Amino acid sequence: MQLRPAADEPGSQPNLSLLPALRPRRVDFLHPGYPHSAVLLSLPALDDGGIDFDTALAACGLVAGNRWNDGFFSSDRSGAIRAQRPDDGVLREPQYFFQLPGPLDTPYPTVPRFAHWRFPHNDMPPLWQRWAADSAATRMGGEAARRCVLSNYGDGLEMAHLLPASEDDWWLSNQMQQYSPTQLFSSDPIDGPANLVTLRADLHRVFDERHFCFVPKVGEQSSGDSAEAAMATAEQKPPQFVLHVFNSTPSGQLPNLWHNRAVHPIPATVAVECLFARFAWTVLSPRVFDMFLPSTPVPRRLLLWSREKGEWETEEASPEMCRKMWKNARSRSPEKRSAPRSTDAAEELLVGGSPGLFDSGYFETDTSANHGCDYDELGSVKRQEEEPRGRSRKRKFSLEKE
Repeated sequence: MQLRPAADEPGSQPNLSLLPALRPRRVDFLHPGYPHSAVLLSLPALDDGGIDFDTALAACGLVAGNRWNDGFFSSDRSGAIRAQRPDDGVLREPQYFFQLPGPLDTPYPTVPRFAHWRFPHNDMPPLWQRWAADSAATRMGGEAARRCVLSNYGDGLEMAHLLPASEDDWWLSNQMQQYSPTQLFSSDPIDGPANLVTLRADLHRVFDERHFCFVPKVGEQSSGDSAEAAMATAEQKPPQFVLHVFNSTPSGQLPNLWHNRAVHPIPATVAVECLFARFAWTVLSPRVFDMFLPSTPVPRRLLLWSREKGEWETEEASPEMCRKMWKNARSRSPEKRSAPRSTDAAEELLVGGSPGLFDSGYFETDTSANHGCDYDELGSVKRQEEEPRGRSRKRKFSLEKE
């Protein structure tokens, strides 16, 4: 009988180039309308020593209220020295300014939290629209849902919400149900296949902690491509859907193993709009959008969504209010994950076409558990009774919605 050595999935031979750095390099994107260094976003330089241009543009654009079409990067505060998209698509300088048209003496306002962000219907970033169009003919059906979209594992599967079920209030107010037809077994479109992907249980847990999400990128062509394809411009190359790490893990294995890994075929039932909403939910988390509000010495101009008027309003928030909003966003009541179902149960539900019923729960280290809360425009919380929906269960109240 032949015995095998102990498994070591990350690799039995340590690679010094993959060991986590004590202080990983980052690329800072600054707001030009404030004195000193007003860091809008600081992103880890995991893309060949920098950050992907299109990912950074979409991230900065959504923080500025969905301004990726007229927003641009510059190396100077005035915006005179515009940073063009590099040939390889990677920004490698230590810092850039994210610019919008208009005078600098009136800083452009920013979205402080996901609750105030609005979904850009019919106006997603160009690369997201390109990926959606290119992948429409190749995205697979139900068979792909029986495997993890990252690891291709067929065991230990869970259905992961792209936008968590706790964000149902945002979901409804942004009319996201138009992308998720209600099925017979569920009265809540947020639990439908349009908002669900299949992940291995351990990856699902890290996913819910907002360490990573999925983005389209234009990368190098494979060695088997023709010379014509290899010389194609960034506008001509088809984007690939890959995993992008926004926060590393203590082991350092997440970026080393998974950053820029191509995703296996996404089922055609999954809505591109839900994938982009997940990107925004990750970027606007207090772990990624973590410097602009708490570190400010001056008031910030903020975009706050008014439900009564149905539009954004610009208000000035004091440094104390900015810090309070950020601290409240980090105040979470951890919620236990429900007991995992067996692999056989997972397979049965996946084959039976009822993925909305199979969800391991929402593990929260820095995520949203906003059940039963109402919010005013600056983030104060008012508790309210929640109507029971579906199977009865006890829900915990959190201090703040993200």
